Amino acid sequence: MVMHHDSALPIPPELTDSELVARVVGGAREDFATLVRRHNQRLYRAARAVLRDDHEAEDVLQQGWLAVFEKLSTFRGDAAFSTWATRIVVNSAITLARKRPPIAEVRDDRATGDTAPDDAAARAQLGVLLERCVSQIPQGNREVLVLRDVLELDTAETAACLGLTEEAVRVRLHRARAAVAEQLGEQLVRTTGDFYAFLGGRCEAMTARVMMAIENL
Repeated sequence: MVMHHDSALPIPPELTDSELVARVVGGAREDFATLVRRHNQRLYRAARAVLRDDHEAEDVLQQGWLAVFEKLSTFRGDAAFSTWATRIVVNSAITLARKRPPIAEVRDDRATGDTAPDDAAARAQLGVLLERCVSQIPQGNREVLVLRDVLELDTAETAACLGLTEEAVRVRLHRARAAVAEQLGEQLVRTTGDFYAFLGGRCEAMTARVMMAIENL
């Protein structure tokens, strides 16, 4: 895909994803940073759910964004941009996960130690416990749980991202929820807001790396 840089195009507020895609394809490369910032959290969570490793998830996320950029002219809007981009990153993550040899689980000590009294610390502690629980769900079921309950994709979007039938998504989601419920209870299953956070400095650093790589294409 050949794109020509045009810095003369100001970015109107609240552009839709499709409008931003059209601008980037039309030559406004810098607008791609808005798409990256807008969807970094979603795509990182998807990659992290597959790989269960922060560094590998970030690597896949960066490469996934470059793949999204290179394929941007093929985006037709048949699905939401977020679904289309998630599918690209998830497929990359699954490919990497299948290539690597099985390894022992790395112990996560973040859930140990004293519990801070404030609500924010309590939520963070709960998020750690839930992450550890979800990490024990078999691959396949885990991705479905994260896409449906954490990223809040609907059944059809999840099926499209993972290359499954909608019935398979429903079956895997039921099994994954049951596995989580067995350990933490139904109330904890709903508390997923802090999973795989990818905001602030990490989001900006990823955006900067993606845009720098794009400049070299």
